[in-house]
Amino acid sequence: MFQYKPLAAAILALVSIQAFADDSLSTQTQNGMENVAEVLQTAAPFSSATQTQTGEGNNAFADQAGGNGTVTQTQNGEYNASTGVQNTEAEGQVIHVQGGEWNNAHSEQWFGQNNNANVNQSGNANEAFSFQDSQLSSTVDIDQVDSANKADVEQLFGQGNLTTINQGGLDNQAGTWQVDQTGSTLSIQQSGEQNEAYVDQSLGIDNQVEVFQTGESGYVEVWQTEQESSQAVVEQGGGALNELVVDQSFGSGNLATMTQSGGANAAWADQFESTDSISTVTQTGNGNLALTYQQGENLNLTVTQNGNDNNIYASNWQGAQEGGQFGADQIVELNQSGNGNTANFTQEGNFNELYFDQEGDNNALVVAQRDGANLAEGTSTGIGNSVEIDQSGSDNLSRITQSDGGDNFASITQADMNNLSIITQSGWANEATVSQSNMNMTSTIDQSGTGNVAIVAQQ
Repeated sequence: MFQYKPLAAAILALVSIQAFADDSLSTQTQNGMENVAEVLQTAAPFSSATQTQTGEGNNAFADQAGGNGTVTQTQNGEYNASTGVQNTEAEGQVIHVQGGEWNNAHSEQWFGQNNNANVNQSGNANEAFSFQDSQLSSTVDIDQVDSANKADVEQLFGQGNLTTINQGGLDNQAGTWQVDQTGSTLSIQQSGEQNEAYVDQSLGIDNQVEVFQTGESGYVEVWQTEQESSQAVVEQGGGALNELVVDQSFGSGNLATMTQSGGANAAWADQFESTDSISTVTQTGNGNLALTYQQGENLNLTVTQNGNDNNIYASNWQGAQEGGQFGADQIVELNQSGNGNTANFTQEGNFNELYFDQEGDNNALVVAQRDGANLAEGTSTGIGNSVEIDQSGSDNLSRITQSDGGDNFASITQADMNNLSIITQSGWANEATVSQSNMNMTSTIDQSGTGNVAIVAQQ
């Protein structure tokens, strides 16, 4: 990767060095190949550095400190690199404009407020990196057009900061990091094919992540660690083979919203050691897969799938489908519509609730709840539906309703005290099996159709 290199006496190039005091103005224009331009401005409140280079292999460097200056670097050609540094600036700006192939833009802003880093690249395989440290209400705006562009942004120790990356073309990549932020926002928009976006937020409050991808083979990773009242919104659409991962761990009051539209999409949602958090997954298309995992207190999961061959496998983070929610006061809502849908879930803890709604063909649902006032309800409509519910604990309630015909099967197993089971099936070849043990149990089975079999064992 071609990037800025420090000046040395041995460099055979045209070098322009200017240092100014208050209200400095520096303008540098270079044409040709392998030119180097450097500007140093210190204690200049309204300083301005403008560097324009045309050709190949050029280098531009500007350093401003202790003011509210503006750095504008424009490069046209190939293999050019520009670097802008601002230290202890207020309302400062670093502007990179590059056109051509294999260009590199680098900006650094330290200890300031209301600063802005703006990168505009047009061409092939451009790279941009922006770094902001200890900023207040500062922004990074990167706009890349064409193919194989790459953008990386880091924001450390700040408040009210904003990162916006807009990429258009093929094989785009965006990586963003925010550490110890309050009220900051990361926004990534990618359009094209094989886009990749990586977002990492840690140690923050009231932060927000927004990722929008359009095209094929997109991939998104969002990591929010030790966050409070933060939000992650990811949308993928317009293509196949999209995949997204959202991880919100060791936090409270967080919200994860994931939406996929297309075919063969896959979504992983993880909330580990979390409190008062909500995860929402919505998939539309063919062959969608959603793996969810929640552990903590007062968690809520809502999954809606509409299409064919959709799957919901509750897992221990991308592993075997061992379970989806662990903890207390958790709620799950499942809604599947289409063909060949499958849902698997396990809840361990107190006050768990599960609501499922399956409509289509070949649907299957397996639910296991342990220890507490668990509630499981559902409705299955279609052909070949199968529902199994296993509850252990106190005050459990299960209600299953399957209608409109098919090879439906319902099995409920409840242990401990004060359990209630109601199964209603309508169609063909339905079979219901209910086993309840111990105290205050009630079972009601109503089957209509052909070849129904009901077995109830209460002890």
